[in-house]
Amino acid sequence: MTLSPGTRLGPYEIQAAVGVGGMGEVYKAKDTRLERSVAIKVLPAHLSADPERRARFAREAKAIAGLNHRHICALHDVGREGDVDFLVMEYVDGTRLASTYPVAKALEYAIQIVDALRASHQNGVIHRDLKPANVMVTPEGQVKVLDFGLVKHLAAPAAPEAATVSAPSDEASLTRHGVAVGTVPYMSPEQVEGKPLDARSDIFSFGAVLYELLTGKRAFQGDSAISTMSAILHETPVRARKVRHEVPRRLEAILNRCLEKSRDARYASAADLHEDLVGCQAELLGRSTGFQALLQPRVAVPLLLVLVVAIAAAAWFGVRSYRARWARNVALPEIARLLRAGPSVQAFRLAREARRFLPEDRGLQQLWRDVTAPITIRTTPPGAAVDWRDYTATDDSPWESVGSSPIAGIRVPNAYLRWRISKVGFDAVEAAFSTWTTSAIQFQLDPQGSTPPGMVRVPSGPYRYGPAPAVEVEDYWLDKYEVTNREFKEFVDAGAYRKREYWRHPFVKDGRELSWERAMEEFRDTTGRPGASTWALGTYSDGHADFPVGGVSWFEADAYATFKGKSLPTVYHWRKAADVGIFSDIYRLSNFGAGPARVGSHQGLSPWGAYDMAGNVKEWCWNQADDRRYILGGGWGEPTYMFTEPDAQTPFRRLATYGFRCAKYPRPRSDQLTAAVGALSRDYSREEPASDETFRLYQNIYSYDRTSLNAVIESVDDTPEHWRTEKISFQAAYGNERVTAYLFLPRNAVPPYQTVVHYPGGYAFRSRSSENLSTQFLDFLLRSGHAVLYPIYKGSYERGGGLPLAGPSARRDQTVQQSRDLGRSIDYLETRPDIDRDRLAFYGLSAGAISGPILTALEPRFKASILVSGGFPTQSVPPEADPINFAPRAKMPVLMLNGLHDFAIPLEGAQEPLFRLLGAPQKDKRHVVFENSGHFPNPDQMPELIKEALDWL
Repeated sequence: MTLSPGTRLGPYEIQAAVGVGGMGEVYKAKDTRLERSVAIKVLPAHLSADPERRARFAREAKAIAGLNHRHICALHDVGREGDVDFLVMEYVDGTRLASTYPVAKALEYAIQIVDALRASHQNGVIHRDLKPANVMVTPEGQVKVLDFGLVKHLAAPAAPEAATVSAPSDEASLTRHGVAVGTVPYMSPEQVEGKPLDARSDIFSFGAVLYELLTGKRAFQGDSAISTMSAILHETPVRARKVRHEVPRRLEAILNRCLEKSRDARYASAADLHEDLVGCQAELLGRSTGFQALLQPRVAVPLLLVLVVAIAAAAWFGVRSYRARWARNVALPEIARLLRAGPSVQAFRLAREARRFLPEDRGLQQLWRDVTAPITIRTTPPGAAVDWRDYTATDDSPWESVGSSPIAGIRVPNAYLRWRISKVGFDAVEAAFSTWTTSAIQFQLDPQGSTPPGMVRVPSGPYRYGPAPAVEVEDYWLDKYEVTNREFKEFVDAGAYRKREYWRHPFVKDGRELSWERAMEEFRDTTGRPGASTWALGTYSDGHADFPVGGVSWFEADAYATFKGKSLPTVYHWRKAADVGIFSDIYRLSNFGAGPARVGSHQGLSPWGAYDMAGNVKEWCWNQADDRRYILGGGWGEPTYMFTEPDAQTPFRRLATYGFRCAKYPRPRSDQLTAAVGALSRDYSREEPASDETFRLYQNIYSYDRTSLNAVIESVDDTPEHWRTEKISFQAAYGNERVTAYLFLPRNAVPPYQTVVHYPGGYAFRSRSSENLSTQFLDFLLRSGHAVLYPIYKGSYERGGGLPLAGPSARRDQTVQQSRDLGRSIDYLETRPDIDRDRLAFYGLSAGAISGPILTALEPRFKASILVSGGFPTQSVPPEADPINFAPRAKMPVLMLNGLHDFAIPLEGAQEPLFRLLGAPQKDKRHVVFENSGHFPNPDQMPELIKEALDWL
């Protein structure tokens, strides 16, 4: 079927044929309503007769219509005229991408192509046929990528070596095994093999396109389609720098990573690739243009000198214009995007580079103020070199100098940074802090060799912990690392378990004092020898000398500290050194995995240079809480929020996650510092829930109008082995905000899925981004065939994570907003045919389990509830947001899973009162208490927790 000029398809008048291929015919046309040129793509007659193919044509058109991006050819309309199906697209007046360009120009186009890929992947659309013929360049130098998601080709039939393998009409076949889709020289290995495709396939195809732009040659070339496919699977292209020596090494490394045969070795996302390309461009622009060499005087040929100067001046103006265009069109949008994701050193570096070329640009000036903050640093003595680098940087990353102290008001990245303070003749200081919490800081440098070995200095200042009054803390020393097995073995080998002088405190267990001899029998390893409970035959496992000692009681930790001439830190000293206010930056580089790690092997660094204060092993502290001793920081196998949570355990407990570090004080500690620190508590035996009449008033506060959701699937991640992740957003029930939610869909189940809606622990409200969302406590649900929806509630992650609440009223308002977020999330689930709306369950973890009674009482669409580490709050909250007033109205079946030794949510004071008041019938309530657990079940109890939860569902 060929349409002649003058043919009308609705309001569109055909003007000329543009291209014809096996999967479509393309024409230039005139939109008679808007008087503009458009491109019309017509579905061939043999495909238009297939109802399934026509339906897919329409569905894909809707998907592509959402790709509103400056580097993607826009889709305007879709229609049918008679028996002709057609798409109406933006008409791009330009030229196809050529095979080679100057390096700078090729890089400029490459960045624009990947920007288009990034936008499409975020909307769940994979190109599957990226090649030079599907990329147009306008006369202004703007790239437009064509044919997103349709696997069709605009050009006339190509030569045999560029053959196109077409997809059959069935949508599922696009990703099923054995079906190859794409243009052969630009196919990924998984396309060649007919395997399921994800976004990394487009990254490989982009690599093939970039190789051609840089070298003028195809990365993979054979005498036939079959031999080209074989080259893609088995051959490595000639290095780009060998073909063209001016290709920068960094760009070649980026190219090579795109062309990795294994998809796991490529860039995980187009966003990561885009960031590296922009960085490479900034580096390329920062280099000398080389024109200085042209300006050498030629005394013998003065006329040539004039010519050289003229050429150099013209080139200088050209380079300056190009750099200004890069700063305006590439750098500024990328800086803004990085800022939306949170504080970023990369945004700072891009802004710094762009300011060289757009020094007067007001938009850039505002971005510069946003990405930077002033910092003042003073040292005693002055004259110290001050350097910084990104907190997430590796050990071999370069440091950036800001000069010598004192430094006043210099602007640095508004992000969490590592700092190095050094001066000849003094011990260097390592620190970590952020300009969004600290604007001025003072460092005390110690003469070289005077710092106690293996310790760091923590400066003086006031500190307030929990309900206790603020105290003044003097300078002190703290171990840089947790005490290791090797160090604890010295204590054991010195006969410390036979020397009473190291054991200074009465051994009180279950209210009864034990003799010294009897107490020593408690402190044995698995073979009955003195030592940690994790040891055997009086020593640690082979290869674990530099791992933290675990399985020690508070008494053993205190005895070791005495043996070393040190002390256990008080809760004030420990928390001041840890600075839990920067929780999200520390915990993501700390060890909360499945077992202990070598001390210092994780890069989680506290403000004053101590490692592993978050995770690895929990750390015993000095202070008592009734008959318990504090143990802080969280341990491996625990949720990350335990870094910030108070915990206290009986001093005889010797779990594998229990370890310690020591402190050293210049003077004896005051009684105020060493006194017992009680926990917050409420006496629920004296409190009554609100009346039904009052509760109805509370209900009215939480109600909302079910207006249009305007839901959008923003991105799809198919990379996890056991599930698929969709990032969704929809309109909130308040203000003009949108709620983001992650929907995890299991691969081993058939829809409609039984779905669990999650409310996370406190870490979500201290983290600033959900970009790398942890599924640590969700994977068992997904792998057992349940779908999970994880809304980003108001106050969590990028919706306010890390921002403190102003007071009780703010807490009430946020609880109302979170309840509405949950309601809107369920509204969204009800629009999905793949979700079983009659089998929705609530799953709250810690903070989510404490809020659970409120949320489930207000949401009758839940059929079951699981509350892990929950109970009534131990502090006062506004009555409109107090779980005691909601618990009797939460009537669905509920499973509570708690630890017997939970210090934050005690069994008798918080867990049992909630369980008694929950409104479900007694037969529909179950409370499981893990006997050897604190706030969260120990790693060896997770199988039991999983069994209980799955049985309940």
